[in-house]
Amino acid sequence: MARARSNQRLVRALNLSNTFVSPDPATHKFFVGHAQHLLRSAQRRGWAHLRETAVEATQWQLSSIRSSSNKISSVIKPDSEQQELEIGFKSLIQNVTLVVVLITLLQVDRPAYTFSLDDVSQVAEGITALWALSKKSEPIPPHLLAKLTAHLRRLVPMDGKESDWHHLKPLDFVIPTWETLWRVVATVVGYANGDAAISSALEDFNVCPSDKTFRQLHSEDSPYSVQDVVSEAMRLHPPSKHIGRMAKWSRWCPSFFGRVMGLWTGMSLRRANVEKLLLCELWGPDANEFRPSRHRQREGFAERAQAMTFVFGHGPLRCIAASWAPLAAGLIAAAIMSELEANDYKVHAGSAIGGREGWNGWVVKRSEGSILA
Repeated sequence: MARARSNQRLVRALNLSNTFVSPDPATHKFFVGHAQHLLRSAQRRGWAHLRETAVEATQWQLSSIRSSSNKISSVIKPDSEQQELEIGFKSLIQNVTLVVVLITLLQVDRPAYTFSLDDVSQVAEGITALWALSKKSEPIPPHLLAKLTAHLRRLVPMDGKESDWHHLKPLDFVIPTWETLWRVVATVVGYANGDAAISSALEDFNVCPSDKTFRQLHSEDSPYSVQDVVSEAMRLHPPSKHIGRMAKWSRWCPSFFGRVMGLWTGMSLRRANVEKLLLCELWGPDANEFRPSRHRQREGFAERAQAMTFVFGHGPLRCIAASWAPLAAGLIAAAIMSELEANDYKVHAGSAIGGREGWNGWVVKRSEGSILA
């Protein structure tokens, strides 16, 4: 009920009807059951399938740069006769992640190269824009949701199978998965950019993706694993900065965390500041810095591990994909990094690592000599 109450703005903006906006137990049971079915199907296909899809989705996005004018600019440099191909970093990450989510998790049975770049981009941009507008009091233009829905329906067509998830409202399943996942992927790639150790670990993980290679050290002298990199990215940029419950906090939150997180009450509603917990003294004097090796330190390991469970919520309403999503994010990031390098694209960083917003100045570029000759 607490989560549903705080998310009512998403009903107004995106017309959601899932358990994130409804306190109805039947709605919760249906959504969780269907989401678990989709997750089990993705797990049966395995991590190699997800990696292959992420590689193909990245290749699809890069191959579209010359032919599409959607958020892409080509600048001719007269003195060098080079064409500089450029795409926004945020757009690339959002588009690739959305295609991966549609194919691997939401069972859209078609190759990545058959997706319309315009449809994918419009869905990604539309969700992001409406999410931002949901936080404002001004009326939201109704045509924005209609446009988003039309583009999404072209990606997820009604196929006549009443038992198939395509018959349902796609946004109810796309948003909880994609909206969190792309931000984690972007953050991992952002920190890996220019860091040889992280890039090397991601490269090895991309070659042999598994639960074991996700958790194990990259090499004997490596101070951290890919899991540690993803965990540190989520610690500094948590997908959910606050969580709320209608229960007494002692029932679902350890007392130490309750004090650190600054739990407060409004009637019977309890809220927790996850962001504060993940930056507290538990993480050391350099808590504001990106240092994956901190997740390997023995002292305070149990407390830090428990604190990280709040990244995807806590208690009965914890995200059911909490164990799947970090590895998926790491693998998508690894595939993107690998394909960018293989095709001579470089990530040019902006002033800071972003979240939903804040990726200004981040671009992906490749220069080609005399390609117009």
